[in-house]
Amino acid sequence: MHTTHFGAFFGPRPVGTIGAALLALFLGSLSPSPVLAQDGPTGVLTGQVVDAESDAPLQDATVALWTNTEGDSTLVRGTVTGSEGRFTIKDVPLDSYTLRISFVGYTTQRFPSTQPAPSPDAADLGTVSLARKTTQQQEVEVTADRPAARIETDRNVYNTSERALSAGGSARTVLEDLPSIRIDIDGSISYRGNESVSLQINGEPASLQGQSLVGYLESLSADAVERVEVIPNPSAKYEPEGMSGIINIVLSRDLEAKWNGGITLGGERDANDRYGGNGSANVGFQAGGWRVVGTYSHRRDNEEDTDARLVEQFNEGSSNTWVDQTGREEEQDRSHSFRTEVDYNLAESTSLGLETSVSLRRDDESGRSEYWEYAGDTPTRANATDRYVRLLDNSSSDESVDGRLDFSHDFSQDHSLSAQVRYDRDLEGEDGTYDVYGIVDGARRDARRNRELDVVNEDEQDGSLEIDYSRPLGAFALETGYKGTLRRLDSDQTYEDRTTVFTFDEFIHAAYGTLSRGIGDFQLEAGLRAETVNTTFDLSSENEVTNSSYVSLYPSAFLTYKPSPKRQARLSYSKRVDRPGLWDINPIEDNENPTFQERGNPGLDPEYIHSFELSLTQRWGIGSVSVTPYLRHTVNEIEEVRFEENINGRSVIVRQAQNLSTSTSYGTELVTTFNVGDRLEGTLSGNLYRSVTDGSNVTTDLSQDAILFSGRGSVQARLRDGLQLELSQFYRPARDIPPQGRIDRFTSTELALQQKLLGGDGNLTLRVDDLLNDTDVNTWYRDQDLYQESTSQWGAREVSLSFQYNFGSGSNDDRGRRDRDYR
Repeated sequence: MHTTHFGAFFGPRPVGTIGAALLALFLGSLSPSPVLAQDGPTGVLTGQVVDAESDAPLQDATVALWTNTEGDSTLVRGTVTGSEGRFTIKDVPLDSYTLRISFVGYTTQRFPSTQPAPSPDAADLGTVSLARKTTQQQEVEVTADRPAARIETDRNVYNTSERALSAGGSARTVLEDLPSIRIDIDGSISYRGNESVSLQINGEPASLQGQSLVGYLESLSADAVERVEVIPNPSAKYEPEGMSGIINIVLSRDLEAKWNGGITLGGERDANDRYGGNGSANVGFQAGGWRVVGTYSHRRDNEEDTDARLVEQFNEGSSNTWVDQTGREEEQDRSHSFRTEVDYNLAESTSLGLETSVSLRRDDESGRSEYWEYAGDTPTRANATDRYVRLLDNSSSDESVDGRLDFSHDFSQDHSLSAQVRYDRDLEGEDGTYDVYGIVDGARRDARRNRELDVVNEDEQDGSLEIDYSRPLGAFALETGYKGTLRRLDSDQTYEDRTTVFTFDEFIHAAYGTLSRGIGDFQLEAGLRAETVNTTFDLSSENEVTNSSYVSLYPSAFLTYKPSPKRQARLSYSKRVDRPGLWDINPIEDNENPTFQERGNPGLDPEYIHSFELSLTQRWGIGSVSVTPYLRHTVNEIEEVRFEENINGRSVIVRQAQNLSTSTSYGTELVTTFNVGDRLEGTLSGNLYRSVTDGSNVTTDLSQDAILFSGRGSVQARLRDGLQLELSQFYRPARDIPPQGRIDRFTSTELALQQKLLGGDGNLTLRVDDLLNDTDVNTWYRDQDLYQESTSQWGAREVSLSFQYNFGSGSNDDRGRRDRDYR
């Protein structure tokens, strides 16, 4: 067994100075701050916050109590309003304070010389009305309840913290249960059937990609996820990566009490008698302007995957050859994830924060694949030419660290400046041993035919500096900013006697500006982002160096019509880019299967997307409907291409990403939400679209014209007080693969039953994934060189039981709503 050796975890790298600067800035930011004393008598404050025009309650409005010093410099207590707009601040020393009430899209109200009352009967401040801002583009729709899904001006918001299906799972299971989102077996995340989607965490692009990103999501406990925001057509303010938009995972910032925390424990078993477990704990503290949160998660999974593949290769002038392969693989995965947040309010209008995360993952795989090889018209025993077995023993590790230092200052209402320095690093290593034995008369030979060794190391580092500035400009609202990003990947692979070494560097400088204005019931926004990109690809093992430099402009435009709080229409356009992922350009080969290989393509160009959408939304008291026709035109589309290649005297099918000419897709997404009283609510969604691809620049076999569909339904039922049932169903019908081929339909069913315990501070959840045990994928494919049919199943029906307990976060009805700090 080979052993992977990493260099020093923070060894000398070009972007290492960014990490050092980050640490220095953080240490310099820490300064003593008085902590609120509570030895004397305390009081309470209550009240209600409503919309000034409609008197509708404002849920999730921020209510903060500050000392009566110049500039309201020290935060005393903070909370957010509940579903009826009401708030309660308890255990406040009897003194005079400044009360500050704010909500996104509304003007802020301040009340100097506010005094808490010693008893709740005398503590009610009455009703506080907040007026809307007419120049705010992203105005949030307010409702009197908190549904599982909410449709806002530029995004769909899915509140996941109280869902039974999320309990005891991971951030991956949270995503997989949302409309139009899929995570495939290879780790690809797609939205509306397109894998070019940008994943963000707390509004920042995720530094990891592919299987590394999915591994991190699996290590992150589901109870750490507050909500998921889907932005299908982002403005020029956002980075342009992601053809189908942005998926933003918002992690919980649940702090109402001075101390706050919780634990989650769970265990699981699948249909193959494989066991796993998970545990997480979080604790938070706030006082005297400080806010500190720490989270730890651990997961241990055991999984069994099976696959079968039959390949016929057409040989002109000679007999066809066949390979019949069946395999079974067992995988043991262990992960640890740590996250910390430290925020300090220098004053009411100025704050400094540091967020760090560390993820450690180890994966051990063992597997057996048996191969029959034939020559002739049919794969019969009489035509067999060879039979052998390939035994896999593989171990991999992934270590990542991410640090982010934030500064923000509000000059006045709608006039602010923020800055961020970020550094992250990801180290991956994989050691694989493949032992090949011949099989004679059904028995494995004692003597090993050969041994293959495969060792891969990757070291990726990212650093960025971002500055954003916003202010009113006459009747307009201006937002502008700059972001500089540096990314470096060092990678090497040793497979048998061949070594591949390469380095990839990418430098991006970007500046953007947007102007928005409200005119009556209309909101208008126009923006432009300009980027310069420089890349260097150094394949030192082959003495090849490729440099690339280009400038791109990304315009965006939005027109929103909102005649009432319950009805709106939005027309939008944006230009976006999908730069090749590192796994797409990485020339290192996947040698797990000797007859089927995946390989990166260093020569890939970015693909550019022009995206148009018309979103129509209607809300009622019992739910909402959103219909979104869309069109996307792509130039240089990146698609995986299969071809045949002779490697070491063996014919191997190679899968590699290449640039096709163009692609156009258009269709409609339908998302509906409903609620029936306090007992039943749910979400139904469907996505129907046509995709037309021109791949004639590579081969006419890759051109296609297909109509595709997928749908999902989710229902939550409160059977009685404290007992909740949730059912989710995903369905994708069979579809064709060009030039000739087909993937069978795919369906998945999840069920969960949750019982609240300990007065609502705890819950016990029973969850069943793949209830019908039918998440297998059957595929067949034919072109001029080969015919292939395959069946794969990853995992099996799984039953899990988890227990969750929280303390110090107020009543259970409000839990999970506090996602913002009190700045």
